[in-house]
Formats: sequence, C-alpha cells, structure tokens
Amino acid sequence: MEVPEMILTQALSKSNSYSFNVELNNLLKKLESKTLEKILSAEEDEEICSIDNKIRDIVTQTIHFSQNSEDNKIENIAQIIFSTKEYLRKGISNGDVKAILIFLSVNCYLHVELEKLLSLSELENSHTKIISEKIIEVLKSIKLSAQALPNAPYWEKEIMSESQNGFSENDISKTYGFIESFECDGRGFHFNFLLESLISFLFHLNYTYFLNALSHLQSPFEFVFYFQSLKKENLLKVANESSLSNKWLNFELIRQIIEKESKETIDKSEIECIKNVLDRIKLSDFNFLKQTVTYFHRSRLFNASLGVFLVSVNNVEMEEIILDFSIDKYAFHIEARDVLLDYYKKHASDEQLDLFLEVIFNKWKHYFYNILTTEDFYHNGILLTDFANYVVHYHIRKTADNDLISSMENLIQKIKFIDSEWSTSSSQQLTKFHLYHSELYLLTYAYKYKKLNTPQMLTNYESIINDQVQRSRYLSNETQQLLEIGKNNIDWTKDE
Repeated sequence: MEVPEMILTQALSKSNSYSFNVELNNLLKKLESKTLEKILSAEEDEEICSIDNKIRDIVTQTIHFSQNSEDNKIENIAQIIFSTKEYLRKGISNGDVKAILIFLSVNCYLHVELEKLLSLSELENSHTKIISEKIIEVLKSIKLSAQALPNAPYWEKEIMSESQNGFSENDISKTYGFIESFECDGRGFHFNFLLESLISFLFHLNYTYFLNALSHLQSPFEFVFYFQSLKKENLLKVANESSLSNKWLNFELIRQIIEKESKETIDKSEIECIKNVLDRIKLSDFNFLKQTVTYFHRSRLFNASLGVFLVSVNNVEMEEIILDFSIDKYAFHIEARDVLLDYYKKHASDEQLDLFLEVIFNKWKHYFYNILTTEDFYHNGILLTDFANYVVHYHIRKTADNDLISSMENLIQKIKFIDSEWSTSSSQQLTKFHLYHSELYLLTYAYKYKKLNTPQMLTNYESIINDQVQRSRYLSNETQQLLEIGKNNIDWTKDE
C-alpha cells in the first residue's frame, strides 16, 4: 500500500526543509559500511536482514499505523524522504551503485516515483549516463539462472532438465513447464527483491540504458526476472520497441502482458502492441511463432491480436498457422476463440475471410469425422469444440441453401434410424447419436441466420427430439435443453 497522494505531495514539498529521520539515518549508515555485493545478497547476511526489517517497520509504521495527526505524519514522511533522497542524489552524481541500493532499500517500501524526487534536468541522459552504465556493469556481473536444489524431489529435477533441453531445442512448452510450475509454487522468481528494484530503477531513470541491459540477456529465466515486476504500461512500452529481435524476450513480453490483461475489456493499443511483437517473432523464427500462437490460445487479448496479425500474413502462412490449432471435444475457450474470429472479420477482405473459415472448417471436419469413426471415442452430449461458431459462419457464407437443407435432412434421418446403423458397441452408438445431433445443432444456427423456411424441417426435427425412446435412452437434461434451442432456431419465424 502506497502513501496517500495528498500526504505524499505535501511531504515532498516540505522534505527539503526538514532534517533526516535519526533512527532511519543510523540504519542507512550501517548499510554504508557493507559492500555492494553484501547488500545485493542480503538474505545471506543476518545483520543486513535485520536492518531491512527495521527499515520496513519504520516506513510502514509511519505510513499506515501512526496514531499521530496528519501534520505529524507528513513531517515524518518528509524526514524519511529527506534521508533517502541524499543517497539517491549521491548515487547519481557520483555513479555510486551502492548509494542507489541504499536508497532503494527504503523506497521499495515508500514507493515514491523517481519523477517526484528528481527534477527534469536531473533525469536528463547526460546526468544519468554514468550511473546507468555502472548499474549495467553490476547487472552483467550477476548470473541469473534457475536450478533444482540438490535435495529437490525427483520430479522437480526432471522438469528442470526438460526445461533446459527445451531451451536448446527452441521448444516453448518444455522450457516453460518448469517456469510456470515454479511460479505456481508461490514465491516464483522473486528471489532478490533489491535486484528487481534496481532493474525497475534503471527503467525509470534511463530507459535507453534499460533497453541496452536487455540486449545482454539470453535465457527465458533472465527475461522473466527482468519483466515480472514491471507494470503493464511499462511492458507495453518495451513491447513496442521495434529493435527487440530476441524471440524468447518477445515471447516473455507477451506472456507478462497477457497475465495482466483486463477480464472485461480489450484495449486497442494492447492489441496492436502484441501484434507488433508477433511480427518480430515471425521475422525471427516462423516455427517459434506457431508455438507462440498455440501457447496463448486461452487469452482473449492474444486472440484479438492474432486476428489482426493473421490478416497481415500471406495465405500460405495463415494456413500453416491455423493447421497447428488444437481442436478437441471441449469448448472451454470458445469465447476466446470467438474473439479471434471477430477481430479477423473486422480487418479481413471477403476473400481472406472465406479462406480463413474454409481452412478452419476443414480442420474441424477432419477432427469430427475422425472421432466419428474411432471405436474407442466416447461422448454423451452435444460436442461443440472451441470452433463451433466458425463452423456456423462457414455454412452461412459458403454453403448453398439447398445443400444446407439437404445436410440437415440427412442428419435427421441418421438420428431417426440410429438403431439401424451398425456400431461396434452401445457406447459407440451413443457417441454417433450425439455427434449427429452436434452437427445438426450447429446447422440450425446457419439455417436461422440465412432465414430459411422449409415446410417439413420443423416437423422432422420435432419428430427426433420428441422421440420418447431416444429421449429416455440417450438424452440428458442438458442435451434436451440444447435441442430445444435448435428447434427454436428452425422455428425462427415465430419471433419475427
């Protein structure tokens, strides 16, 4: 929790007229006696850990738990700012990274933006150049890596080994198996908060040098560590840098942005930003791009960006990317995939949209008829997949009215005489029954949208959904409700 803006503004304006906080100043003097290396590896030094705890207590007590009046709180915060600003100015003017770390050891709890502590002239490149170079030297000297501890369980060592192999093989799924497992474990990659603060400090102090620091990184673990604490607006700023060509860096930028995406709205600037990152990955490694597209298929923001991106590639590339899409019997991410369709439709020509729908429909059709003939595949409900609405849109745009009606009548006959069709088992018969109904269900939406109205269609459809033998033998309540929706689609004229 940060300092309330009104109190912070007043404390900043008064900080130059107050003396330092005596208790805090004594602690910072003790830190001065430590080496830079010791301060950065604070967890290994009991005295530094103790100092850090006391600094945190002073700041948090002053901000959040002080029983003093507001004026006293402003005065106390002003004293803390005065004490820390001395180290900030000393660090910048003398190129002293240790002084910057001492400043950060307080400001990591105070959370005052650099722009509020320094003047515009103090933030100019000529003034921050030396300290920025020194910070980069420190960052380059630190080897960031992840490895399983000697006493780690066998599975952790295995997934770590697989991650390392995945990186050398350019396999995203293998590489990030360990990373995401490590993040889900709780602490994640926040193993050196002061070092994270130093990286963030460089970003705000001298953005050009921050980008320079990124150019020295290679492994996904390093990119995770550098980006994990940046706010979304800062990640977007980095992601829009056209010079960033490292595919692993660009992948991690997308991942970090998506983790912070809004659940309610999709921002146009974020769509364009991720689209630009995809452009860079494509130039770097097309196979890596296809893996990226597969990896983020659950994200609404990513699917929106992918829709815009796919319009910009040629037909061969678009088909190759789509052929890597995964289609299964689940529809967990149908809303995200609908976003892809919506954004592709907005930007594509009619010819592009027709090809896009045709490629996905053919992939869906291949999947659908493959499981229809697979003896050990079992399903007892309406099968939609994430691409159900693509199938509907394909039929609306590409299937002639007579062909659509003929397909529906054919499926009705198959359902009606399901007992006459040979099946290897009762479970396969049950599966076929639901797969026929699934395809018919999607066709009813195209029928409604095309405003078709054939005399016998409703009667024939009602005859199968009202068949009492089939209802008792095959249909769940949920499936019956969906079939009623199909009936209403066919009987669309009653709502006109």
